[in-house]
Amino acid sequence: MCGIQAKIDKKVLVAALPIVMGYLPLGLACGVLAGSVGLSAFDIFLMSVLVFAGSGQFIALAMMGSGAAAMSSIILTTFIVNLRHLLYSSTLVRYIGSGSRGYQMAFAQEIVDETFAVNENRFSDKRETWTMPQALGLAWTAHGAWIFSTVLGQIVGSMIKFDINLVGYALTAMFIGLWSFHFKNHRLIIVGVFAGFLALWLSTFLDYKLHIVVATVAAATVGMLWESRAEERGNGPE
Repeated sequence: MCGIQAKIDKKVLVAALPIVMGYLPLGLACGVLAGSVGLSAFDIFLMSVLVFAGSGQFIALAMMGSGAAAMSSIILTTFIVNLRHLLYSSTLVRYIGSGSRGYQMAFAQEIVDETFAVNENRFSDKRETWTMPQALGLAWTAHGAWIFSTVLGQIVGSMIKFDINLVGYALTAMFIGLWSFHFKNHRLIIVGVFAGFLALWLSTFLDYKLHIVVATVAAATVGMLWESRAEERGNGPE
């Protein structure tokens, strides 16, 4: 595939809908927080365009609000928080590895939890065709929704009282919806539940969102070993 090609069709829009709906309250909250620490609508626009990492932006804004003057500390913290994106990239490269260098660079910029979950599910589903242009189109649709929501949040934040604590509920609901795409057999459901409880337990003593990385690697390893053992016995997916 030559150049950077993206396709936004009906299938892409349907796949992106849960992400867009989840991003609206989250982006509004992020924009409100940005305004509270002194960022303008143009500032949060640039931040959302260049960073596109919800948790990273929330943490960076919180650090700015708490008086963290050293830019290096903010950069290091957001880097650690988003280390899990390396895992996402290593998983998706088998699907987009044949793309041009420009395409891979554009796609890498758009890898976040939500776009990874949807694209990996679509690519791995042998019942349908999911192309690289559609994968990038979905990522750009999600990114556009995030930019719009954060800028809107900054603009209306001074006029509407918004409870930031509601963000956690919206984020949880969105990820449950994305996880439901993987309800294909009992193994995937059990591994998902295991990952969730493991992440909660690890969060009691691991900082900087490392509990997410560790829980993801551990659950993926358990799932792989379980699936391999089932295939050896001739059971296959159930």
